[in-house]
Amino acid sequence: SKSSKVDRAALAGASRLNNKVGPWWNDRGLRTLNFLIFIPLMSEYVPGYDASLINNVQQLPEWQNGKQFHHPKGSLLGFLSASYWVGNVIGVFFITPLSDRFGRRMAMFFGSVVAIAGTALCTGAINSGMFMAGRLLLGIGGVIVGAIGPVLVAELAYPSQRATATALSNTQYSMGAIVAAWITFGAFRLHSTWAWRIPSIFQALPSLLQALGIFFLPESPRWLVSKGREQAALDVLARYHGNGDREDPVVQFEFQEILGTIELEIAAKQTTWKSFLTGPGNKWRIFIMIWFGICKQWSGNGVVSYYLHTMLLDVGIKTTFEQTLITATSQMFSFACSVGFAFLPGRVGRRPLLLWSMFLMWVVFLLITVLTGHFTNTGSNPASYASVAFIYLYSGVHNLGWTGAMMLYVVEVLPYSIRAKGISLFWLVTGLAGAFNTYVNPIGLDRFGYKFYYFYVVWIAVEFAVVWWQCPETMGTSLEDVALIVDGDKAAVSSADPVAKVLGKKGPVASIAEHVEK
Repeated sequence: SKSSKVDRAALAGASRLNNKVGPWWNDRGLRTLNFLIFIPLMSEYVPGYDASLINNVQQLPEWQNGKQFHHPKGSLLGFLSASYWVGNVIGVFFITPLSDRFGRRMAMFFGSVVAIAGTALCTGAINSGMFMAGRLLLGIGGVIVGAIGPVLVAELAYPSQRATATALSNTQYSMGAIVAAWITFGAFRLHSTWAWRIPSIFQALPSLLQALGIFFLPESPRWLVSKGREQAALDVLARYHGNGDREDPVVQFEFQEILGTIELEIAAKQTTWKSFLTGPGNKWRIFIMIWFGICKQWSGNGVVSYYLHTMLLDVGIKTTFEQTLITATSQMFSFACSVGFAFLPGRVGRRPLLLWSMFLMWVVFLLITVLTGHFTNTGSNPASYASVAFIYLYSGVHNLGWTGAMMLYVVEVLPYSIRAKGISLFWLVTGLAGAFNTYVNPIGLDRFGYKFYYFYVVWIAVEFAVVWWQCPETMGTSLEDVALIVDGDKAAVSSADPVAKVLGKKGPVASIAEHVEK
């Protein structure tokens, strides 16, 4: 029949989503798009640089003993570190109105400008208050860019490359940390405030590049459709996914799927914060945004990122040269792992990476705790060296699942109509958890020493159990079709979607919504 022929044609177009003929670098449209995607890919550079920087400057005598900071520790050190995350909490409230009203690109431009202003304050700081104000602005700008960047990557990337592209966005966290660590390593010999001012200046580099480069980047086709600019959306898809051919089967499939799904979502009035409380599927999404925001900060990485200086002191590594060198080289190892692991979500899935990463983090952090305690009690050099080795390894196992796969999962489970709001909730929780974490960690380390690590040993085990229980696999679906996994037959997916049709013919979809209801 005619309808069956249409279905077969649609399914043929759908099958081509993951089977682009030839390597992408031979395709002019994809080659241009993948080059431009590097602009939003830099979104996690600022928080990575910041985490490394605040740890690195603690290793500098000029920062510790200078008249600006007066050797901060305990509560004051916690405030200096946590001010970035307080900025994150404030910045979250700008994400949805900026990205939904003005578009993904303008939201990123605004965040980049604010981050540049924060860098200027930090670099010129004459006291702790000015430094904290700069970090507050950095947090506001950083969370806006960090939240919107992966969303824009996911909404622009070619379907078969979306998983890898979105996963790569979080690798820039390690790149920012590497640059901060090596600049600090080069500047620590300066006997002036420039020893910490020079590393502060370079925090503005990615924000400057993004503020300028964003104007060369296309806008999200999904945002354009939501604003009634269907032809502009089709032009973007055709130019970058079909080499200018508006009738390309893949382009037409994507366009019809986006058009139908967003129309259904708008018709169903799924565009308010209240919609988050409507239906078991959205309640599950709330839980995932909150839980992943907590896991992002409370998996021991806050100690390793912000207070590596203290961890190294606990195992007898005390010289500035040794500490800055370990910091720099460990960040290089972390970056190599994050880039290598970014190609895994599209091949082995999201769920296995999240679970294996968390299990290995628990093992490694337990070993760090035991070895640090052994060194503290005996002064054993082998225990010291082994502790440092496992600190390196921790970054690797953390990046296995909780760098690329985690961010990809967060973006995928949110339908377009609440994607910006869901990402805002995720970053709000991340900011609150980060602010609490970075404030409490130095107090806990100061009071309990290495025994404070046992909290994370227990907590990582709890995180593993919850992820095992609550997180299904999402690999192999488009951004629109993930709703079928979450909401089942109640998903707002276009009836023109061949995947929805096929699933519908097979009977009710076994979904998270049904699981929550039970």
